[in-house]
Amino acid sequence: MRIDSIAKLEGVVRDAGRMALARQRAMRFSDRSFKDDGSIITATDSEVEKLVADAITVLFPFANVLGEESVRRVDPARPYTFAVDPIDGTDSFSQGLPGWCISIGLLDGGLEPVAGIVFAPVLDMLVLADVGCAPTCNGAPAQPGLDRISPNVNLMLSSRLHQDLDLSGFVGKIRSLGSAALQLCAPWVFPGVIAALQGRGAHIWDIAGAHAIARAGGGDLEWLRGGTVDYSKLMDGSGVEDVIVAGSPASIAAIRGALAS
Repeated sequence: MRIDSIAKLEGVVRDAGRMALARQRAMRFSDRSFKDDGSIITATDSEVEKLVADAITVLFPFANVLGEESVRRVDPARPYTFAVDPIDGTDSFSQGLPGWCISIGLLDGGLEPVAGIVFAPVLDMLVLADVGCAPTCNGAPAQPGLDRISPNVNLMLSSRLHQDLDLSGFVGKIRSLGSAALQLCAPWVFPGVIAALQGRGAHIWDIAGAHAIARAGGGDLEWLRGGTVDYSKLMDGSGVEDVIVAGSPASIAAIRGALAS
C-alpha cells in the first residue's frame, strides 16, 4: 500500500474552504467557544474536519487520520498518517480576519512529512507539496524567499513569541498572520519572507503540512536551538516544547545568528 499522490484531496480542501469562508462571513463573534485548554473553537472546525477526514478515509483507507477536533485511534502498523487541522488560526477565523487555513500533512511510516496541503480561502491561495514533487502555489512553482537579513526582509512570528524571545538582534520587519501552518510555509510563497518562527505549544496538525512543503522546497522545520522536529513525540497530541524555525538552510542559520547576537 503506497500513496503516490494526495492531489485528489485538493478539490475536497477547496470545497471545505469555500464552505468555511461562507460560515465566517455569516458568523457572529459570540458564535465561538472555548476548549478546556483555553483555545477557541467554532462549529465550523468540526464540520470541516469531518469533510476532510471522511474523504481521506475513502481515498486512503489504510492510513491513519489524526485530527485536531476529534479523537481517533492511531494504529502504528499503518504505513501513513494524515495530520489534519480543519481551521488553523481559529481565533483569526472567529474574528473575521484573513489569517487562517486548512492544513493537511502526510507522514510516512517513519513519521517523516512527505506531502502537504495548506489552503487559505480568504487569500485564495493553495500551497501543495505532493509526494516527491516540488511545492506549488496555485499551480505555479513556489520559490524560497530571501536568505540574508536586511532592514527590508520579513520574519513571520507566532502571536505570543515576542514574549519569549529577544528579537532586538533582528533588523528586519516582523509579521504575524494568525495561522501556524500558513506562516511556516510563508518563506516559499511570499518573496520578502526570510523565515518563520513558531512558539511552543504547536501540535502535529499545525505543522506537518507546512513541514512537507518546506522540505519539498529545499528547506526544513528545525528547533531554533538545533535539531529537527521529532513527530514520534507529538502523535499523542502533545504540543512542541521548543521554538520552531522554518526556512532554507541559509535563512535558518541567519536567524539563529541574529537572535543569538
